[in-house]
Amino acid sequence: MPNETILVVDDSEEIVRVLKDYMLVPLGYQVITASNGRRGLELAVSRRPDLIMLDMQMPVMSGLDVLTALRKTDCQAPVIFMTMHGSESIVVEVFRLGVRDYLAKPFTMEEVQWAVDGALQESRLRREREELARNLIASETVRQTAVTLSHYINNQLMVLSGNLTLLKEALARELPQPANLQRMVRDSQNSTDQIAAVIRVLQRTTHAEQTTYLGETRMIDIEAALREEMNRLKQQKK
Repeated sequence: MPNETILVVDDSEEIVRVLKDYMLVPLGYQVITASNGRRGLELAVSRRPDLIMLDMQMPVMSGLDVLTALRKTDCQAPVIFMTMHGSESIVVEVFRLGVRDYLAKPFTMEEVQWAVDGALQESRLRREREELARNLIASETVRQTAVTLSHYINNQLMVLSGNLTLLKEALARELPQPANLQRMVRDSQNSTDQIAAVIRVLQRTTHAEQTTYLGETRMIDIEAALREEMNRLKQQKK
């Protein structure tokens, strides 16, 4: 997926160059690098990569130390642990610390791609769940607002409708009927109809068509629903 960022932490310049220039960048990933564990930990916390590829043996801070420190932060990026052949005995321990996968050096392009795809799929699913949770909260907020506004407007509508009914009955007994009062009644009735249309839209906001604002944020398109309701009202009056 474009624009996903991978942090490569390895003290071998050759390994970093091969991973970045020949394996990851050609696949469309953004790559940031660190040559020791401490710097890798700093970048993991500050840059929030989508995936971390972490070497086991490094100066300043080992891969195991970085992994242990990461679990004490809120960094949720999956980790692929990189080891030399013959050191697979450490794999059990790193999996207990939450490592998503491991690669034994030297590795092939296919092995890297398979491991990266699998680990990033986990990140994508997590982001989708988080976005769904945010959208559900936003939808519930809109729904509660709609309920509150509907209740308030409906109360005002009942008062207005009652007054209009009394006014029309009074005017019906007056002959001749003043033209300006007749116009006021028509205008008031039109306003009443529009308020009723707004209430109908608010009451069905959870079913209204969605649109996209501010990038990927999903919101209820109230304006589109109102336009549709007003057009329907005009057709009824023809």
